[in-house]
Amino acid sequence: MAYPNSNPFYGSSGGGLSANGGQQRLALDNLLRRELKVGDPNDPKQIAEALLNRFKDDPRANAITQEANGLPFLLSSSSKPMIQQSSTSSDSELNQAKDDVEKDLQELTTNALLKDVIPELQGWAQSLRFAIAEGTQAARFSLDPRQRDKAFAIRRQLGDYARIARFVGALTPAINMNYRKFAQSLDEVAAVLLVMMGEALANVGFAGGRFLLQAPYSELQIRRDAVITALRNLVGATQESYGASSWPRGLDGYRRLFDILEAQGQGDLRALLVENELSRNMDELIQRAAHGTVGGLRALGSTAQLDLQRFNRLIAIGHRLVNPESPPLTTFLEALRLFADAFEPGGGFRLLRVARPPILSYGLYGADEIEPADRRLTQLTVLRGGLAGQLDCLMRCECSTNTVLCQIVLDKVLYDVDRSIDLYCVGNDDLGLPEIRAAAYSYVINAAQRRCAPGQNDPLRASLTTLMQNLRPIANTPQVIDWETGPAQFETRRTNNVLVDRSRFTNVMHQELCIQRRAEADWEQLVRQMAPNCIPSDQIFGNQGILHQVIQEAMDTVINGVDPANLDIRCDAFVPDIPADFETALDAFVFNHGRAGQGRP
Repeated sequence: MAYPNSNPFYGSSGGGLSANGGQQRLALDNLLRRELKVGDPNDPKQIAEALLNRFKDDPRANAITQEANGLPFLLSSSSKPMIQQSSTSSDSELNQAKDDVEKDLQELTTNALLKDVIPELQGWAQSLRFAIAEGTQAARFSLDPRQRDKAFAIRRQLGDYARIARFVGALTPAINMNYRKFAQSLDEVAAVLLVMMGEALANVGFAGGRFLLQAPYSELQIRRDAVITALRNLVGATQESYGASSWPRGLDGYRRLFDILEAQGQGDLRALLVENELSRNMDELIQRAAHGTVGGLRALGSTAQLDLQRFNRLIAIGHRLVNPESPPLTTFLEALRLFADAFEPGGGFRLLRVARPPILSYGLYGADEIEPADRRLTQLTVLRGGLAGQLDCLMRCECSTNTVLCQIVLDKVLYDVDRSIDLYCVGNDDLGLPEIRAAAYSYVINAAQRRCAPGQNDPLRASLTTLMQNLRPIANTPQVIDWETGPAQFETRRTNNVLVDRSRFTNVMHQELCIQRRAEADWEQLVRQMAPNCIPSDQIFGNQGILHQVIQEAMDTVINGVDPANLDIRCDAFVPDIPADFETALDAFVFNHGRAGQGRP
């Protein structure tokens, strides 16, 4: 039988499959086996039965079955009436919060005192309406990691607008409360988004399961295909013909890996170098995920780490096996590691602690005792509301320069508490990297407390102290019992000649404070555009401004006793050091020209 030359599966002669066409046909066969569960993808009867079984609930599939039974094709049974889902408490709270935002925006955009910044406020309104709509949609589907990340990003965006609103309000005393009420409404929406993310986990019956995918389900297939492509490149199935001066590094790496597995008694791993066997193992894991449903995630949580042991063993043995290293072998092992990393448990389970009352934790969401970090998260959410109420009353009695500056600093503390809550929500450990970043804010709170709440019996000082003690372990405090990591471990000292590293977490906390210092500096132009210049900007921003001084004091405390040269992370602006290209490097070597061409005739 002759085939036309245009068929993508056949070569120009029309007599057989081309190399690329054969790979596409094999990929199609594997897809049919994986998705339709057929043994022979070339058997039309198996394909038809599998398709009818897969789409048995589709009206068109039912119509085809009726036609096979001699009934009219379009005759179908009446569908069941749809039951309207009643709104939940979070839906009512979200609607109220959105209405509050709209009312506050209307108040600000129609206020005669703000007639000079109406275009800017209208820009806020447009951006916020879009962000709230996107955040609501993402929060409802937060079981998917990508949607959960998007919801957290929009929650932070709402927090940024609330921070700026309070900032501008402090510098505009006549309508300070209008701005603060607007910020409060934004906080309401951000808080409801956090609760909705937790309810998205609770509504599907998560029970005691704690396994959440790091990568979205839609990306698992992409990572699987990357592994198969890398394997084909390693064994030479997709490589171009080697040139006269090209070394076969891929084949050499494959041969060495194949031999070393036999020599070390790891022959069972060689099965993973066969495309069909490797595909089967990866496809089973993807299918078990069941499109990221709760049942699939719980099944993965109890099996994934066992099934991935073979992958991890192969990666460990093949790492740096060839000298010089083989790029195709390294690519294959990295693709395999990327696929395996997708099944590592991701953070987000603590969202249940925010969304559901603690009384429901026993039994419904695990029979084990609530972890200390979970209790601290719950305490932070309670303390955050109390602090916000205290700060709303700070400028009601007086509007002196010192009071306004303290209002700005303490509003920054409130913003930092929100970021700490977000970090705890995505963490897994008592003091992992997210919790360490949250601990950095405790030093900002300490610096702000010394400047703006010096009184020993001041209620505001007490609130700041309790917040600080819930963000890092401090000796001789009531909250120290809620830490698995004690103050001694948190501030472990080690002597290196004359240098003393104050904490093994110094670099991470220092980086977080660097990011905060740069973010505060970036807001200077926006604040000056929106607020009157009643207080000179150099008292707020710049090296002598109060914001810079508070953050710098926190940074100095974090790195106390550490030589800045020993910090892995600096606060300098990122400027890439682009290496010289071939031409400039050759000129510099032969003609002693500079990288920028200095000295070239």
